[in-house]
Amino acid sequence: MRISKVTPTDAAISIQSYFANGQPSDLVASLAHVPEVLQVSMPFIGQILGPSCLSMRVKEIIILGTSALQGCQYCTDTHTVVAYQNGLNPKEIVGLRELTSSGMFDDLAEATLWAFVQAMASPKVDPVHISDAMEQLKQHWLEFEVVEIAMVISTTIMLNRYCIALGIPVSESHAMWLTQQQWL
Repeated sequence: MRISKVTPTDAAISIQSYFANGQPSDLVASLAHVPEVLQVSMPFIGQILGPSCLSMRVKEIIILGTSALQGCQYCTDTHTVVAYQNGLNPKEIVGLRELTSSGMFDDLAEATLWAFVQAMASPKVDPVHISDAMEQLKQHWLEFEVVEIAMVISTTIMLNRYCIALGIPVSESHAMWLTQQQWL
């Protein structure tokens, strides 16, 4: 990690709840340097990436695919574990991690979702490609789902950039699981 982690003894009183069970994740421990940012960002992130009208399987397709496209090792490794826990099979996970998942989704809605993720999260933004992918997406997803899909992608990109910049490492437990599954 490129910055120090805030420890439970150094954490401001206003954010002690994040340290109630000991040392929190490195993401939280880094955000704790600015308590007022931690206090608003974690509920926001939880709302966008947590349970909602979109299934967690769908959210993990978005998060894992976006993270791989952005080159964020922390998010890709962390969400490989979470994606597996939320029903993605090893072939889908490997495809998303290696960005070779074209044609892997039998479900047309998931295929258009992946095409939209690729268009929106591509390091080289092409507004025409995004617009075309959006039109395809809207044929299989309701408008409120489309809005949430776009927010999950955008929030993931924000987190990817943050984690890359600060060098946030994957947790030991996730690294061990990934090694056992031969994904590391």
